Amino acid sequence: MTTYTTEQLTDQPDRIYVEVDRRFNIVIVCHEGGLALHVYPLTQGEIWDAPFTTFEVDEAEILALEQEMEE
Repeated sequence: MTTYTTEQLTDQPDRIYVEVDRRFNIVIVCHEGGLALHVYPLTQGEIWDAPFTTFEVDEAEILALEQEMEE
């Protein structure tokens, strides 16, 4: 069974931390232009210094696609 642990720090209200199966830390950052998801693997319990991958969600692109769907 997959386990999730979430944490939101009061001094970082623009982000949430999600740990998945004690194997991946995912940082979800809400910023002016949309969202960013940073995936950090854990190796022997230690989080990597830099993300393995980052996924960006561009709010302007989403809005444009929504507009196209309405037409």
